[in-house]
Amino acid sequence: MSDFGTGSNPVFYFDGHKLFGCLIINAMEEMNSMKKMKGIFCVFLALSLSTALFAKGSQQNNPEGTKIIRALVPNQGGVDLNDGAANPVHLLIQERTGYTVTYDTLPADRPNDKLNAILAAGAADYDYISLYAAGKEQYAQYASQGALMDMALLFKNTKYISQLTPKALIDAVTVGDTFYCIPGLAATGRTSGANADNFLLIRTDLLNALGLKMPTTLDEFTAMLQAFKDRDTVKAGSANAPLTVTMANLNNLRSTSIGGAFGVELNWSDQGGTLVPYQTQDGFFEFLQYLRELYVKGLMDPEMPTNNGAAVREKFTTNKALVRVDGWWDIPALLATFKASYPAASMEFIQPLSRNGKVGAAVSSINQVGFFTFIPRASKTYQTTMDFLDKKMEPELFKETVIGKEGIDYTVNAQGGYDPILPTFFDHRANGDKYVTATSLEYGNYWLARAKKDENQYKVFSQVNYDYDRFLHVDPSTDIPCADFVKISSTQVNSDNLTLEFMVNAVVSGIARSSFDAFVTDWKKQCGNDLIAAYNSWYKGR
Repeated sequence: MSDFGTGSNPVFYFDGHKLFGCLIINAMEEMNSMKKMKGIFCVFLALSLSTALFAKGSQQNNPEGTKIIRALVPNQGGVDLNDGAANPVHLLIQERTGYTVTYDTLPADRPNDKLNAILAAGAADYDYISLYAAGKEQYAQYASQGALMDMALLFKNTKYISQLTPKALIDAVTVGDTFYCIPGLAATGRTSGANADNFLLIRTDLLNALGLKMPTTLDEFTAMLQAFKDRDTVKAGSANAPLTVTMANLNNLRSTSIGGAFGVELNWSDQGGTLVPYQTQDGFFEFLQYLRELYVKGLMDPEMPTNNGAAVREKFTTNKALVRVDGWWDIPALLATFKASYPAASMEFIQPLSRNGKVGAAVSSINQVGFFTFIPRASKTYQTTMDFLDKKMEPELFKETVIGKEGIDYTVNAQGGYDPILPTFFDHRANGDKYVTATSLEYGNYWLARAKKDENQYKVFSQVNYDYDRFLHVDPSTDIPCADFVKISSTQVNSDNLTLEFMVNAVVSGIARSSFDAFVTDWKKQCGNDLIAAYNSWYKGR
């Protein structure tokens, strides 16, 4: 990460006055050397350029000036947020705020690399940036490095955001004595924790063709993968991938599907009042041994190290794979894909798999921050950007953005909640949440209507969050506030990278007890000891 500077201006500061002065000096030198015409030309060039720069700066900092906003948002899985025909919310926001908005997305694979490069370069191309909850580490790093605007100062001039953003969320993202983002609520349909998201998704039509039942134990799961490989119904040969995953999915397998069978689904587990990381536990070694076994037998995709999300999806939708990791929200898009190619395709999420009485999947604590919206500190458009973001939060516009119009897109039920009217809700507001940059407390009620926007989506949402509720365990480490997390964010990033590299090598090249012990020793030395101390200091003093 580049140094963003510690003074009132970032190190990548650009000053039109300095440029003007430099050109004047150059012109004088040229005139002194009898090159008067060239010098005069430089003076006029300087005046023209300086005037243009100052005019642009004045327009950018005046809410009545430029009405163009450019946003950088998380990868949307193929959804084009700039397509107003497919996403009426895009046009609604522009019409009601008076701003023209263009959305760019981060790549699906290694998004942090691009984001780091953008912020290090000054992020001049973007007025605001949004990250999902997984971006907590990046937010903490950027906030501590001075790369982001002080949002507490900007909140003072807002009409809606300052009043509607829950204080608990602001407290959660506070670093030092201020905060550097607009926090959005991670709405949930559960009362004991945040929603469960990514699980193993299985093609039940292919499972039925094998004459097998849905697996609930690790042994049954392994036998099912073996049967799919042996049958090779589509004659894929070496391209046959019973379980297709990316490198990043290895951690999903640990936290939501398989790791609970080894007791390591939580990042940090409470053992007698002390938080213990999964990296140091014997169950993690056994989990990696199991994944290695799948890989050697050809039951895990041999292209795992090079797979990206698109490759995994292609294999799953062309019958070359039986199982993949996916989220419940992807079901409508998957079914639309299958409708054109394999209309008989069906799918369901596998419950967390058990082994020797152990089973479980990890979820976050309730009322966590679901996303972060921030403005780069180098921005010259922060006033207009905040004006736009605030206008979006006008209560009626916010409600219409998320759930549409009453009587057309939703109805109010007897309990005072909201039920979608199908299919118009899906047609009008399928991606409405992707345009949200701030939330009110009412967002949770709106969001439950969104979970029901497609009957197939709500069916699998209910499956993983209600039917599988008994398997879901809240990870205590998710409650750590940014004020504490910011001190260890770079250490946490180092830990994540070091651990993933080890996991991939263990699966592809093999793992012995000695290599695992060496990893634990190295992990503790490089980052683990610091993390253990920091997490437990917070946990015991909370």
